[in-house]
Amino acid sequence: MIQRDGRLIGEQREPGPGIRLPQSAARAILALVLIATFSAGAGVERLGLLGEDDAGATSSLTELPAFQALQGTWNSIHSQYVDESAIDDEQLIYGAASGMVEALGDTGHSRFVPEDQVAAYEEALQGELVGIGLQIEFSSRNPVILAAIDGSPASEAGLTGDDVILEVNGERTDGMSQFELSEVLRGEEGTTVDLTIERPADARTFTVTLERRRIEIEPVTWTMLPKNVALIRISQFSAETTELLVDALTSARERGATGLIVDLRDNPGGYTSQAIGVTSQFLAEGKTVFNVQERGGNVYAKSTIGHGAAVDLPMIVLINGGSASAAEIVASSLRDNGRALLVGETTYGTGTQLEHIDLGDGSLLVLGTTLWLTANGEQAWHVGIEPSIEVLQQPDVEPLRPTESGDVSAEALNTTNDLQIKRAFDELTS
Repeated sequence: MIQRDGRLIGEQREPGPGIRLPQSAARAILALVLIATFSAGAGVERLGLLGEDDAGATSSLTELPAFQALQGTWNSIHSQYVDESAIDDEQLIYGAASGMVEALGDTGHSRFVPEDQVAAYEEALQGELVGIGLQIEFSSRNPVILAAIDGSPASEAGLTGDDVILEVNGERTDGMSQFELSEVLRGEEGTTVDLTIERPADARTFTVTLERRRIEIEPVTWTMLPKNVALIRISQFSAETTELLVDALTSARERGATGLIVDLRDNPGGYTSQAIGVTSQFLAEGKTVFNVQERGGNVYAKSTIGHGAAVDLPMIVLINGGSASAAEIVASSLRDNGRALLVGETTYGTGTQLEHIDLGDGSLLVLGTTLWLTANGEQAWHVGIEPSIEVLQQPDVEPLRPTESGDVSAEALNTTNDLQIKRAFDELTS
């Protein structure tokens, strides 16, 4: 989803005509927008529809002994639950569907998207969303922030990676599912939400009030560092990322750039087609970007295309625990093809490509149907991509990123607490 609360972006194959835009999610990355939950990972280009085979599967479901538990739960709720006004049949069914997908253990990646969240889910992939701007994971009992989206309400409030969300509007988040957290975080533009945060770094608990607003995500930004090094920040792999990257590389060359630092930190992913497009700017045509492993075990390669805009410039790639999905594909390909060193921390560890399946009532099933492997054939799922040079960074350090204020001076570079970009600069210029 495009939002460590407000955004998710995963890798995906380009959708065909009339197909819903797919999203990917990482092991447990969750992005919550206005009324949607998104996660980072790899998605696919096609949207399946329920057909005759699915009808057969439904019939066999009712014949399973365990189906009696589902039917019995439904019956007991309708006949005995004390608060009859709270019984909403649609919500009961959606909750069951969500729980069914969660039982697969592909937390934060495969998921059920209710009808009223689909539009926001698709909108987020286009780089437009309403929310507070967080990427969230569910690897522990409470939701944990992976990162805040650049320029979002959450980022401006100082929320950062490793912050734990204890409460939303006074409601405890202990054991909340993605679906449940999405429900309490959702809201209209201009409304507010109160988050109670625990910050393990300093054992502090505090509450922030964030206003939901429309967030315009800039997928590619850039600036010049000293010694003719261009810093290019790719924040997500949306539909225009490759085009914007080419523009940035062209402008950087015109400014005299002789080296590149490409920042993929806290990038939750996006379209797989854009991962290929971006990688193609730095590698010759025909190089392997990643491999696809199908359910039956068949493996085939996805390769670079065209003539890249910066195949000759020395480069370093920055990664961290918030780099997921398409970001991991790009980083691993540049590493495996000997094109770039990776500086920073091990990435999140997404590894599946998602198919979006229209369930017929407007809701959507996002299901991992294939694995992606690195160019060298290694699996990133639940493992992540390790850096060539590990540089750990405190979660409360604000990364040095391109801003409207212009080029980064030597003094600003020397005084920043961003140790990862400092190391990348030293490696590149030495």
